[in-house]
Amino acid sequence: MAQPDLELGASPDGYRSGFVSIVGRPNVGKSTLLNQILRSKVAITSERPQTTRNAIRGVHTSDRAQLVFVDTPGLHKPRRALG
Repeated sequence: MAQPDLELGASPDGYRSGFVSIVGRPNVGKSTLLNQILRSKVAITSERPQTTRNAIRGVHTSDRAQLVFVDTPGLHKPRRALG
């Protein structure tokens, strides 16, 4: 498929892009979900909680869209007022 001539920052008609954040409790499979969606191992997975310490980004590109997935560290419920 021939690529149309595009200027920097331009996109073909109907092309979409966006961000998808994967947010949830620790150790529920957010990184596994990201790896399955992208069909590639981009995020480390482990049985231990808090394996993902920093946000991990993975990009899925198709003919119609580009999605940037953000795998976030787990959100925990604080036990005390200061966490």
